[in-house]
Amino acid sequence: MQRVPKAGSTLRGLAASLAALVCVCAGTARGAEAVLDIWAAASLREPIGQLGRRFEAQSKDRKVNLVFGASSALAQQIESGAPADVFLSADDVSMDRLQANGFVKPQTRRVFASNQLVVIAARELTVPFSGPNDLLRPEVKRIALAAPEVPVGRYARQWLASRGLSEAVKARSVLLGDARAVLVSVDSGNADAGIVYATDARSAKTARIAFPVPDAEQPYIVYVGAVTVGGDQPELADEFLRLLVSPEGLAALRAAGFRPPPAASPPADAP
Repeated sequence: MQRVPKAGSTLRGLAASLAALVCVCAGTARGAEAVLDIWAAASLREPIGQLGRRFEAQSKDRKVNLVFGASSALAQQIESGAPADVFLSADDVSMDRLQANGFVKPQTRRVFASNQLVVIAARELTVPFSGPNDLLRPEVKRIALAAPEVPVGRYARQWLASRGLSEAVKARSVLLGDARAVLVSVDSGNADAGIVYATDARSAKTARIAFPVPDAEQPYIVYVGAVTVGGDQPELADEFLRLLVSPEGLAALRAAGFRPPPAASPPADAP
């Protein structure tokens, strides 16, 4: 962004500042693009990057700015006034909080995907490793988990709790910011094992999938998007969400390993 100089104490400084302002405004009027700010869960990097490029290509007068991170952290920043037009969350908890506080438009809310949890193991971990109880092997000294407020971290803890492994794994846990950070930790050998989304495991360099969490034990994992309130590009934001849930958008998600949206809401007693 071009910075407008501050007006000096002299008339010459004032004139220079006004001239600079005129130049900035003229340049904006001639060549400005409509910039759509999409804030998305880190696990969506590949398909949303692809769809963002397609969306830009539809018009020379639009640009997509992508911000990826943990859904919980992105939601906090939006609540603090961060300039997002679209929010794509890896859970409904973060979106529910924003909606309850008036930061997203409920009528634009779309559920668009699901995911699976898998347990990954470092290349150096050569002991047999094929089920949840193997997380308690003495060779598994460090288990990478996303922080509890992060969707994938919460999902992982729900599964561990259902298997009665929460306390035992907690003593070996290394807490990280999101699923990608967990993957990097296991890839690099800084952790012996970790729990990530199946879609993230596809990007592993050296880590391997030790075993997937069985379908019957998978937490209720849901991806949901909405247009934010007060964004600069509400029409473009709504258009992008329509692309996301179109056959083209769903095909991009499927190609990246995402599952279709869950057929039903979580049970009332789900954690």
